Amino acid sequence: MTTDELPEFEILEEVETDTVTITQAGAALVQANTVTVTQGGVQHIEASHVSLAHGGAAIIEAETMKLRNSGAGFLAADRVELRESGVGITVADTLKAQDSVIGVLFAGSIEGSPEVKVDARRAAAFGAAAAVTLFLLRRLFASRTT
Repeated sequence: MTTDELPEFEILEEVETDTVTITQAGAALVQANTVTVTQGGVQHIEASHVSLAHGGAAIIEAETMKLRNSGAGFLAADRVELRESGVGITVADTLKAQDSVIGVLFAGSIEGSPEVKVDARRAAAFGAAAAVTLFLLRRLFASRTT
């Protein structure tokens, strides 16, 4: 395929309206009530309802969101539904996931069986261990300088 045969993609800087539908395109910032992205990408989405299929987003903040065959860096929502997707960090009241991978998860309730790399308990244990280690190192090096 030569560069003459490649499809043209439109990239928008900011979109702010009630309903946004993005297909084979991209945007930097989308603020809307309802956002639907199919085969596209968005850097930051702020919306009440988000649907992302075969696309990606860096940051999504929403009340409800559905991701299908998609990826995202950070999700924060009341209700998240993932299907064959991957997310770096997810913060949700309710998570429903099928065949999905999540790096770090903070969720009130979980339906399904997502593959979670670090959950809230592991993150808290890691944070506590890091705090104790830093405290001990600080005391050790402080006593050497006096």
